[in-house]
Amino acid sequence: MERFKKGTLKYIILMILNTGPKGVYDIKKYIKEISFGFYNPSTGVLYPNLKNMLNENLIKETNVKGKRKFVLTDEGKKIVDENIKKWKSIFERRSKKFEKMDQIRDIIQKIMKNIILMDDERFEKNFEKIIEIINDANKKIENL
Repeated sequence: MERFKKGTLKYIILMILNTGPKGVYDIKKYIKEISFGFYNPSTGVLYPNLKNMLNENLIKETNVKGKRKFVLTDEGKKIVDENIKKWKSIFERRSKKFEKMDQIRDIIQKIMKNIILMDDERFEKNFEKIIEIINDANKKIENL
């Protein structure tokens, strides 16, 4: 699972809220979309971030059609305005990376499919070799 560097999620949430009021599940869905499904933060990750942002007066809670939503405060808008060009550049680079990840995901899914389709005897016979191949590929990637 792709994770963000410490503190980055706060700024992603600010960017998301810059588009208008959002609930927790809207924010969660948007983050999953912009990461092409590679990062899907739990509500257990989002709520503490939102609470800190409320305490920092960057966002406030509001009620839209009976649903709890979060919106930027003037202080939150100020931070977005000061950083939006830099953040957009970072998101664009990140987006390009995630777009390319689709190819890698397809290959990994093919590998998993081949393993799943093996009959039990062949799987058991080759299990250690499969692990060795996958670990070797991972080490090569780490060393790039």
